[in-house]
Amino acid sequence: MELLIILVISIALLWSLYNNSRLQKLNGKLQKENSKLKNDLEESEEEAEEILSIDPGDKAIIPDYGLAYREQNKKSFKVTYEVEIIEVSSQRVKVNAIDFTTSDAVAKDPNNRNGIINFMQNKWVNRSEIELLIDDSVRRDAKLRKIGIV
Repeated sequence: MELLIILVISIALLWSLYNNSRLQKLNGKLQKENSKLKNDLEESEEEAEEILSIDPGDKAIIPDYGLAYREQNKKSFKVTYEVEIIEVSSQRVKVNAIDFTTSDAVAKDPNNRNGIINFMQNKWVNRSEIELLIDDSVRRDAKLRKIGIV
């Protein structure tokens, strides 16, 4: 009887050692994979941050910017500006309007075009109000900065 108990405990101990070894190998593989995924995530976040960084000379849009035309009983309308970024601070950017689009009749009037464009010259706006336009040149500059050429 005692021999049987010792045999059962020995088999259980061997089975436990085998499972422990197998789980340690699996844990090691998972730790390596986790480490690789963390590195990949950090690299992609850095790349995205580099691409989305706002620099002077970049182009952006300011969607649905509300304006009012005083000469026609304060007629309100919205335009989407295409702007070039001139200066950058931590919370705001200084922009110059290049063009705009609208569906409003007052803004589409050619006589009002220059006034609407001039309104957004050398104007500071919040970073949250702009949407950066990302084209091939922005991506190229980000890659060049990453490898240290620019």
